[in-house]
Amino acid sequence: MLKDITTIKVEGANFSSLTSFKFFDPHDEKKIKTIKATLAYGKNGTGKSTIAKAFRKLSGENIPVITNAVFFDDAELPVILTEEEKRHIYIFDENYVDKNVKFQQDHLETIIMLGHAGDLTEKIEKAKSEMALAKDAYEQQASIWKDYCDASNVNCPKYYSNQLMQALRGDDNWAGRDREINNGRHNTSVKDDTYKRFVALMPSKPKTELIVAYKERLKELQTVRMGNSTIEKTVPTLSKIYTTYCDAIIHQLLATKIEKPELSEREKKLFALVQAGKADELSQRLTVFRNKETFECPYCFQSITSEQKISLVESITKVLSKIVEEHQRALRNHIIDEITIDLHPYVRLEGYQICSDLIDNINTSIQQNNANLKKKIETPYEQIITEISTVEHLVNQLSKNLANLETARGEYNNVTKKTAPIIADLNRINEEIAYYDVRDLAEQLKKQNGEYKKVESLYNELEKAYAAKKKVVEDLEAQRKSIHLALDSINACMKYIFFADDRLKIEYADGTYKLLSHGKSVRPCDISVGERNIIGLSYFFTSILEGKEENFAYGEEYLLVIDDPISSFDLENRIGILSFLKYKLSVFLEGNLHTKAIVMTHDLTTFYDFHKIFEEILNTCKRKNFSAIKFNRFEITSNGLKSFAYKTRQEYTESVKAIYAYAVSQSNDSELIIGNMMRQLLEAFATFEYRKSIEDVSTDSDILSLLQKEEYISYYKNLMYRLVLHGGSHKEEQVKSMKDLRFFSIISENEKRRTARDVLCFIYLLNKKHLLEHLKESGNVEAQIQSWCEEIKTNAAII
Repeated sequence: MLKDITTIKVEGANFSSLTSFKFFDPHDEKKIKTIKATLAYGKNGTGKSTIAKAFRKLSGENIPVITNAVFFDDAELPVILTEEEKRHIYIFDENYVDKNVKFQQDHLETIIMLGHAGDLTEKIEKAKSEMALAKDAYEQQASIWKDYCDASNVNCPKYYSNQLMQALRGDDNWAGRDREINNGRHNTSVKDDTYKRFVALMPSKPKTELIVAYKERLKELQTVRMGNSTIEKTVPTLSKIYTTYCDAIIHQLLATKIEKPELSEREKKLFALVQAGKADELSQRLTVFRNKETFECPYCFQSITSEQKISLVESITKVLSKIVEEHQRALRNHIIDEITIDLHPYVRLEGYQICSDLIDNINTSIQQNNANLKKKIETPYEQIITEISTVEHLVNQLSKNLANLETARGEYNNVTKKTAPIIADLNRINEEIAYYDVRDLAEQLKKQNGEYKKVESLYNELEKAYAAKKKVVEDLEAQRKSIHLALDSINACMKYIFFADDRLKIEYADGTYKLLSHGKSVRPCDISVGERNIIGLSYFFTSILEGKEENFAYGEEYLLVIDDPISSFDLENRIGILSFLKYKLSVFLEGNLHTKAIVMTHDLTTFYDFHKIFEEILNTCKRKNFSAIKFNRFEITSNGLKSFAYKTRQEYTESVKAIYAYAVSQSNDSELIIGNMMRQLLEAFATFEYRKSIEDVSTDSDILSLLQKEEYISYYKNLMYRLVLHGGSHKEEQVKSMKDLRFFSIISENEKRRTARDVLCFIYLLNKKHLLEHLKESGNVEAQIQSWCEEIKTNAAII
């Protein structure tokens, strides 16, 4: 439970070892049961951001820089939170603003994306980039694929198939020779697979010798031919599968209507596959998921559990149903192959053409019926009302005509000469000649068929990949369109902070959220860091209540962590932000006894303001009978937390002491922030003593004259630039590039210590008593400072 948390231990980033922070520890005060809030002061670089990240990690986020983070209770036992409890931890910090407040420029307008919408926008941009790459790859392959489908292109298999037919057609080729041999009226028909009869042959002679042999044998045939050669092969009869074919049954199966079952949402999607003609594909999936060895979905490549397989099998089975399976089985049983009877030996007989035409008509009818049967298999719930091709009647006619053809064969053989051996030999020679005509083309066709399949496979793969990437973009854009922000609440928060109705406002128009300033469009570059922080803060508190009824939401238990809610960029709206935070923190802390809050700040003024805010909130809580409660005050250090001396602490004195400790090499604790500390000290001194900025103090001749000695005046007048380095702009990119205003991060440690000594000497020379009073607890410092002053005189003399 969140209420059990007293401590967080953190390792990573600023903390090289596991460091304990007892934010909600009552400090052995037996009367205190609940710490409602903790106010923590920490200078820049002391680890506030790291602590906020640790809370993020424990709320469920992936924060690699935090190597370890654990919650503990007052008995020093780990607190393990449920996923629901983790969702009640909310952290506001710089990372929150960066992640949840994003801007996009649209002409002179700013499109604002808050929370998940910003993530979706980034995902959409990435998905669009991936889709564009997939589209380019698909279109490039489509261009290649087009060549392989163009019969006039040498890459296309059809090109070689046509060449093969041309090589066999014509009077001087196989078809013409076959006509001569068999005494036909026309050259024998050549189809696109005729060449297959010859490619497996192994001729015993070269083509030139075969042509000579053919001519000689043909003359012999013509000499002896007074009739025709006998036809030895009996005319075949039809298989039972054709003689028992029933048109009425086919018609009945196609017209059968099966009622659609009651379906769940997922089953409706599966049913849509059936309606789209993919019932067979669904049946195949049923087989896959019934297999005990299936541990990974072959369609999406994700792991699949036994329970998921059982659920899928049940859904698919329900959609297909036993009736559908039996109906599909019956439909499949009535799909038959076309009649393949070789009538070539009987081409000279009366009745040959009738039989050939009947076979073509029957096969056409079988094709039509088979197509309807297959369509019904794919869409079993739909009736197919169509004219059934009459196979049954045609089969009866063919059976009779085949019998007549056999009679004609007998009569023909009775009157024919025995030319069969010569004809057989000529047929063999003709086929072997044809082998040479088609050999190379057939090899090339085989090669191109292989390439065609590879190109086709890659084309289909890239087409599916492009379609999948396109669908991802469409789905993400649909998600973004479906996001509806609580605009009234966010705008109300900003109105509260700015004390103005239209200082900043978000409006929804044309499917996007647009940011307006004073009712007018504003560009992203014109939005200050402070304004962005305020938008983030408004969204932060609004998002906590997302999907909840406000009247009851505050009654739930929360842990709120707020890191530096007021930065130097928010000074203009400081009062509004403090007022807003007091209001929001009060409704949460007063709403539930166990709701807690942590506020961390690097600014003492903000610390004291929040101290007053927490005092007022706790007084209200006590009036609500929230007994035995208090709030803690801490200072964050590299070793954890220490008590904050609220009434006696003088930050100016603490800064002077820290800079002196650094200057004499007694401590490196302040190294990361020493530049800021020196600048802040000088700002405070210059403002209090002379009502001037640091820059003016370093150049004002009246003030410099107070240094008395010319060496000091020359030194500080010419070298003061080290002390007044600063960034004058509040632009976000400049601020970030300065690493949180750590102005001295690029100079050496010796140079930093020298600068610290120069700062202390400057104040000492201008107001000795002032400096010594603030360092009275640091020992005998005057002798040390005087020695530094002598060094300055020496250095100035050298210059």
